[in-house]
Formats: sequence, C-alpha cells, structure tokens
Amino acid sequence: MRKEILVTCIFTLLCFFQSFAQQKTITGKVTSAVSGQPLVGATIAVKGTPEGTQTNLEGNFTITVPASSQTIVISSVGYETQTISVDGRATIDVQLSLSNSKLNEVVVVGYGSTKRKDLTGAVSSISAKEIEKVPVTTLAQALQGRAPGVQVTNDDGAPGGGVQVQIRGVGSLGNNDPLYVVDGYPISGGINTLNPDDIATIDVLKDASATAIYGNRASNGVVIITTKRGKNNGVQISLDANDAIQAKPKMYNVLNAQQWGALAYAHSPAAVDGYTPLPNWANADTLHEANWQDAIYQQGLRQNYNVAIRGGSDKVSSAFSIGYLDQKGIVLGSDFKRFNLSTNLDYKAFKWLKSSTSFKYSRGNSQVAFGTGGQGAGAGLGYLTKLPPTLDGGNLITSQIKDGMGNYGFFNPNNQSVRNWGSGPVYNIETQDQKNLTNYFL
Repeated sequence: MRKEILVTCIFTLLCFFQSFAQQKTITGKVTSAVSGQPLVGATIAVKGTPEGTQTNLEGNFTITVPASSQTIVISSVGYETQTISVDGRATIDVQLSLSNSKLNEVVVVGYGSTKRKDLTGAVSSISAKEIEKVPVTTLAQALQGRAPGVQVTNDDGAPGGGVQVQIRGVGSLGNNDPLYVVDGYPISGGINTLNPDDIATIDVLKDASATAIYGNRASNGVVIITTKRGKNNGVQISLDANDAIQAKPKMYNVLNAQQWGALAYAHSPAAVDGYTPLPNWANADTLHEANWQDAIYQQGLRQNYNVAIRGGSDKVSSAFSIGYLDQKGIVLGSDFKRFNLSTNLDYKAFKWLKSSTSFKYSRGNSQVAFGTGGQGAGAGLGYLTKLPPTLDGGNLITSQIKDGMGNYGFFNPNNQSVRNWGSGPVYNIETQDQKNLTNYFL
C-alpha cells in the first residue's frame, strides 16, 4: 500500500514539473491598425484560463501561457477583438482594427448628439458598464486605459491624490488639462469631486474640431460627462457597496539597533566635527529596537457605498443619489473621505418645452500628515530609512516608539548627533490635528 502511494506521489510530481516546464512566456506589442500608435491598457487573456494581463504605456505585454491552452484573446475598447493561436511562437505583435459595431452608437457632441458614423472628429466613448467593471476613487481614474489617446497619470499615491488627464499629449508649457462639460455645463475644476457611480456616459472629443463648439477652451480636448437621470419606466432603487484592501509596501532592508549602534560608535569619535556617540552605544547588545517602517506603514482599506433612487413618468422624471467613500492609506495618518449628493430633475411641460435641473454637492477631507517624497526630515517616506533604529538615551519613561500607556519615545535632545531627529514621525503624525476640507457645488 505504501509503495502504491509513493508511486502515485512521484507520478503526480513528474506531471506537475512537466506541465510547468511546458509553460511558455509570450511577449508582444498591440497597436492601432488606423494610426499605428501603441494601444495602452489593451487586455490580453489566455482563452479558457484566468490568466491575463494588459499592455503598458508602449503597448507592450508579457504573458505566460500554460501547456493546456494555445490560444490568446486580445481586446481593447473601441477595437475588434482578435483570437490568436500561439502555435509555438514566443513573440506576437498585433494590430487591432476599429470596431464597426461602434459606428451606430449615439455620442454627445456639445449642443446635441449624433451617430458615431456621422462624426468627422476623433471621439472615444465610455459607458457606465465599463466604469463599473473596476472600482475607482475618482472620475479621472475611470478614463484610465479605457479611452485611446487619453493619458491618465496619478500625480500622488496618497488617498485622494490628484490625477492628471492629457489628450494628445503636452500641447504647451502652461495648463494642458482638457475642458470638462458636466450635463452640458463647462467647468474648470472639481472633476474629482464627482461620484463615478453617478456617471452614465463619458465622451472624449480629441481633435481640433471641438473648438468650433467650445472655443479655445477646447484646445486640449473635451471630456463630456453625462450623469444618470430618471426614466419613465417606473422606479429603480440601487445599492452598491465594495471594500478593498491595500497591502503594505515592501520594506527597505536597514540595520537593526545592534548593528547600527556598533557601527555608529565605531565611526563617531569625539574629534570628528564635534559629534559624540551616546554612552550606551558602546554596548550595542543592550539597545532597544525602533522599527520605523513597521510603525509608519499599515494595511490600507477602501470602503465605497452608494444608494440611488431613479424613476418618473411621461411628464416628470428624477434621480437622487448619495455616495460615501472612505479610503485609509498604507501610511499612518493618510486618509481620504468624500460625501456626494446628486439630484437630477426633468420636467416636460409640452412636446416643445422641457426643463432640466442638475445639482451636485461634494464634501471631502484629505489627510497626508507625513508627506509622500523626499529624503529630508519630515519630507516624506525616504526619511524613514535615515532614522536611527533606536531611541535609547532619550525619554527615560520609554525607549519604544510608543508604549502601551500612550507614551512616546524621542531622541536625546542633549546629543548633537541625534537631537535633530526630534520626537520621530509617529509622534508628529498622531499629535497634530490636520484637516483639508473642501465643499464643492455644481
């Protein structure tokens, strides 16, 4: 019986290693058959498996194809999907053609709407279903990877950080932001205060023909946003909720207290620039550890909840929604909260007379107590790698960053070599009352 089990295990392992060895890594590039430009965010999936990836900013991709599957599927918004046989190839370059099925879609173009096939300008459209596929914090993130020719860059990794949108690249040394039009009303800012759950469609006008409608404000392109409105087919009530967890980043490998104490004492003689080592550094084995990276980094949590009621009759239709977003970042003290309220009301008095009203309100509060970059004291995350990994000789009450009684450790203020570090970032973050409140009405 034991021999049979042993033979079965060996056979299973051989099959596993054989299957692993037969896996093949495929690289390639996806471009547009019309312009020849690389397609950013195109999806490459292995047919019949959960394996998949997306193209980078240059349109390149890398994917591992198991031995059991020999077919990949390449798709991008607004383009025809292609199914390609691997057939032993290690490199696959693909050109995607525009989708003819998109030509009959109705696109908002400023003063009205028209069929896509009748347009002479370059337009990209994003529907509510596409936005709902990936939970996003801001409306600008909903454009990322979904509109060809539109480059979306996160300016800051902090919760609620800014997002930069560029259409057709950098056009001047000044402001390159596109013009945003929300329910027919042009706005110059506040786009990230809108709730992505309220969006019905996004149409991007990418060429110079948009200036015929909006003037020179449209020189950097136009993003036309239409929010969801009530329909005359009864009442619709929706509840959307999603939570997401963000893991801690990879830690830098730095010296521990004992290693640092021995090194600092050995290379800090009293005659060098007046810097003197602390007496207890001479006995490095007695030093207490202060792990600043572990104290500052935390697991992030993102919670997003939306409730909406939409409906109406032939005469009156309305839409009302409430949204709440709470995003706790991976850095201690970083947090972003946003409350959204939206109302749309349409009244059709006669066949030739219609009144439409839209009201949007957003209240946000973002906190980034520690900063996001730089190496100087208090400047950002790089500062952590320069802090001494011990607080011995500072506070006589505790040598910990923060003990169970709420006491904070700090560096010895009487010693020039460490006093400039002060009380450390944890104390600075937890003892300051920081608010960055914004109220936005549209």
